[in-house]
Amino acid sequence: MNDTIFSIYKSGIPDDGVPMGPQDIKKQDITRQLYIRNCDCKMAGNISSIYQTVLALFNLSQDSFYYSNEIVNVFLEKMENTLATKVHRNEEKLAREILDSPLLARILAHILADKFKKSSLLDVSMEPLTPDVVESLLRHIVQQKFELRNPSGDIYDKFIRFLSGEQQHMMEISYTKQQQKQKQKQKNKNQDSDTMEIFHKKNQLEISVETNNYFEYSLAPDSDIPRNALNLPISVPILSLTYTVEGKRHNIDVYPTLQFLYSHHIQAQYISKEVKEAVENGSYLNISDFCKQFLEAAAVRYNQIHGHEDFIFDVGQTIILHGLTNSKYNGQRGKIVCPGDKEGRWGVQLINQTKALQLEDSENIWVHAENMQLVVGAENATDLNKNFPRHRLASIESADTMAQLDINLKHNYVRQNPQYTLAALREGVYVIGMKDQFNIHDLKFNPLSEHIQYVADEMGFVLFDKTGSKNVDILGPYFIEQYILMEVISKLEVAQNVLKYYVNHKDKLQRSVDAYDETQGKGFICWRFLFQNRKA
Repeated sequence: MNDTIFSIYKSGIPDDGVPMGPQDIKKQDITRQLYIRNCDCKMAGNISSIYQTVLALFNLSQDSFYYSNEIVNVFLEKMENTLATKVHRNEEKLAREILDSPLLARILAHILADKFKKSSLLDVSMEPLTPDVVESLLRHIVQQKFELRNPSGDIYDKFIRFLSGEQQHMMEISYTKQQQKQKQKQKNKNQDSDTMEIFHKKNQLEISVETNNYFEYSLAPDSDIPRNALNLPISVPILSLTYTVEGKRHNIDVYPTLQFLYSHHIQAQYISKEVKEAVENGSYLNISDFCKQFLEAAAVRYNQIHGHEDFIFDVGQTIILHGLTNSKYNGQRGKIVCPGDKEGRWGVQLINQTKALQLEDSENIWVHAENMQLVVGAENATDLNKNFPRHRLASIESADTMAQLDINLKHNYVRQNPQYTLAALREGVYVIGMKDQFNIHDLKFNPLSEHIQYVADEMGFVLFDKTGSKNVDILGPYFIEQYILMEVISKLEVAQNVLKYYVNHKDKLQRSVDAYDETQGKGFICWRFLFQNRKA
C-alpha cells in the first residue's frame, strides 16, 4: 500500500495554535480562526440574519431567551391586510427597546459598522453610523424583512442591498437545509431570468458574413471573420475603478472581447446603445482598422483621465519624505506649504530639522507626490477635512486595505466569480476574455497580440508574459493592479493577501519578489514559494 504525505503550510496562524499529534479538528482553536476569517472575507449575511441579531438585542433588553412575535403567518396577515399595522408596531417596539439602551445601541452600531467596512462601495464602508442613521436603518431592516419596504433612493438602499446579500462580491449565509434549497432554487430562477435578459433581442449584437460554403470558409482561420471578430475588444469599459497610491490617483479600465459578451458573466445593462454602435455597420469586417480604433479610443480615455492628476494632498498636511535621490531627506517629516505646480511638485517645509539640514536648507524643498507619504493622525485631522471626512480617516487608521488604497468602483457589469483570462495592454488598460480565449497557442493569431504585455486567468496563474518585470509598481505579473481586479471581480484570498502586504509591508513584498527565481511559476499565485525563504 502506498504512503501519501501531505505538506500543509499556513500563513498568519500562531505556532501555538497547532498542537502535535492526532486531534479532533472541530475542537481546535485554529478551526474557529479559519472559520471566522472565511466569514469575514467572504460572507456578509442576509437580511434574515441581521433581523435575528436585532431580535437577540431585543431579548437582551427584556431579559428573555425567547421572542414572542405577533406576526405568525405573513401570508395570512397580507390576505387580511393587517401586516403593515403589525410590522409598524413591531418596528416601533424594537427601535424603542434597543435604542433607548445606550449599551444595546452601541452593540448594534458596532455590528453594522463591522459588516459595512467590508463593502467595496465607499458609500457603504465610509458612511458614519450616527444614532439617527442607526435608528433609520433598523426601521428599514424590519420593513425589508417583511417585504414592505419601498426604495428610498438614498444610502439606505445600498445598506439594505448589502445586508440582503445582493451586494457584489458577497455571499449569503443560510441557516437551514430548507433555506439553502429555497435559496438555490431562487438563484437558479434568477440566473435563468438573467440569461434570458442577456439574450433578449434588445441586448443582442449581430454580426454576419455571406458565404456559399461555410465549412470550407471556416477551414481558413485567418479569413474566418466571425471567428476573428470574437477576439475583438469593445471600446466601452465593462469595469472601471480608481485607486490611490502614495497620494496619486490611478484609473483602471477593463474592456471585454466580443466573445465575452456572449457569456453569462456579464450583466445585460452593459449592452447599451454605445456598445451596439461599436460593432455596427460592419466595422468588424476590417480587423486591423477595428483594433486601431479601439487602441485610439482607449488611449484617448487614458490620457483624458490621467491628464488631470488627482492628488489627495493639500496645503497644511504633514507628510514623510521617501524615495528621494538625496537620501538625507528620506524619513524626514515636513508640512506642505505650497500647492503642486505644473510639474507636479509640492512645496514642503521640513519639521524638526537637524542642525545640518537647518544650516544647509533655509528654504522650502520641492518634491513630487510619489515621494510623499501622508501622515494620518491627530496632526492632520483638521487639514484633511477638505479631502477626507473624519469617518474615512477612522477607516484608514484602522488599516483597512480597501480604504487605504481608496478603491472606488465607478461601474462593474461583470458578474461575480467569472471564469476569464485577462490581457494587460498597459497600466490601467486591460482586456477581459473567456477562460481560454488568450491561451498561448492562439495568442499569436489574436489581433492585439503585438500590444498584449502579459495574460493571467481568474485564479492568478500567469499564462504569458513578455514584460519580465518583477516590480509591484510596474506593469507585469506582480503589478498591484491585477490583484485589485482579482479582489473586485472574484474576491480571492491571494488577492487580499497581496493587497494587505502591499499596503502594510510593501518593502518586504518587493524583496520577496526580487529573491524569487520563478521556478514554480510567475505571479503571486506562487505565494508560499515567494515567502518560503523570507526568514533567511
